[in-house]
Amino acid sequence: MNDSKQRKYRVPLGALVLLASLFAMPAQADNLRCGGSLVQTGDPAAAVRASCGVPDFVDPWIGGAGIAYGAVPDMEEWTYNRGPRRLLQILVFRDGELKRIREDGYGFNVPAGASNCRPSEITRGMSKYRLLVACGQPVQKSGGYVFSTRNADGVYDYRRRRGVAPVYRERWIFNFGGSRLLREVTLENAVVVETDTLHRGYDD
Repeated sequence: MNDSKQRKYRVPLGALVLLASLFAMPAQADNLRCGGSLVQTGDPAAAVRASCGVPDFVDPWIGGAGIAYGAVPDMEEWTYNRGPRRLLQILVFRDGELKRIREDGYGFNVPAGASNCRPSEITRGMSKYRLLVACGQPVQKSGGYVFSTRNADGVYDYRRRRGVAPVYRERWIFNFGGSRLLREVTLENAVVVETDTLHRGYDD
């Protein structure tokens, strides 16, 4: 095959990187093996805890009737971090029933002592659990359900073009000291979706 034909079938490196990024989304499953037990969507939270043990992080999303179109059920997101050799497992429950299982990359060893977080480490797509481990608790936070085009079960549905679903939106503010600006972080369904800078921080 001559050079012109070879060039014809070459795929640009940039296109390959773009394709890889499009498919590098958190993997989802409908079951999870915990030791000798298999848990699956539809199982009650009590049965999942009995099989998988106490999660490393439990994040409640408090529902209610405070938004339009009726009440929103209580939801919880559980995170299991089994260390750097195993995948981080995130389980989403609605009204005490397992609705979704997904993976969030490999787990990690939680460092002891105070965190040494830098503003640049807070990135879009970061899970709330990873954010808390990296940066600790914010100095201020607020949250509640709003309607969004994002999926209601704790992940994003970029195919949703019409209609809306309730998501749990939070705004956290981190203070990195008097020499840096306050950082406002917006999370939806326990995932960072936006960061912004505010006025200058302060020294404790």
